[in-house]
Amino acid sequence: MKRNALLLTSVLIFSILLCSCAALRRPIDSRSGFSNHLRTIETNIRSGDWGGALDSLEESKKTWKDIKPYLQLDIDHDYVNDIEASFTLLGGYIETQEKSHSLALILLIQDIWENIGSM
Repeated sequence: MKRNALLLTSVLIFSILLCSCAALRRPIDSRSGFSNHLRTIETNIRSGDWGGALDSLEESKKTWKDIKPYLQLDIDHDYVNDIEASFTLLGGYIETQEKSHSLALILLIQDIWENIGSM
């Protein structure tokens, strides 16, 4: 009886962890600093620091590459593709110094990231 209860508890905890990206996003974010990287890009775009924005974008891409496998357990792959496609577009906008497009896209990426657990 104890063995069955322990097995059931373990399966329940494992299932909750796999099905709760929202619960995982915050700890992952606090360890990786992904939101901070995104805010730095936004700040650099707003101030017209295109070199800084490009450097911050590269840091964000590295961090994204590290955290993506943890998120793919629970979220629709379309959201992962959306963030990665947005990074590619953002890089082009930053290189051509298109402030309005760059700003709109980094705000979209931040919104997707902020709401990724509820999608």
